[in-house]
Amino acid sequence: MSFTQEKETNLHTGPDGKICDGCDKRCEFGIHYFYRLTNSVEDWFCPTINGNPIKQYKGPNGQIIDASRKTPWHLDIVRKSAKEQAIELAHEIVKYCDHYKQR
Repeated sequence: MSFTQEKETNLHTGPDGKICDGCDKRCEFGIHYFYRLTNSVEDWFCPTINGNPIKQYKGPNGQIIDASRKTPWHLDIVRKSAKEQAIELAHEIVKYCDHYKQR
């Protein structure tokens, strides 16, 4: 089994890179693009953990946190790419995985 939060057991810090090393499952981080319809169709993204899109997750004290972000249309020096943002967010989310163990 890969990423789960059924036991809500971990609230720790995560590793660097595109592969989680919080447990022996070694889940891979990525990005998932999707559309949201507001007044118009907008491009959004969320992180993936082991290929599973994570649009929401449980954070401290079980609060539901939205992991979806609007896709940046233009790149500038200060703003990170959508993929960089997704990988960074995945690092934060895995801290709450039941299987994650702080090293």
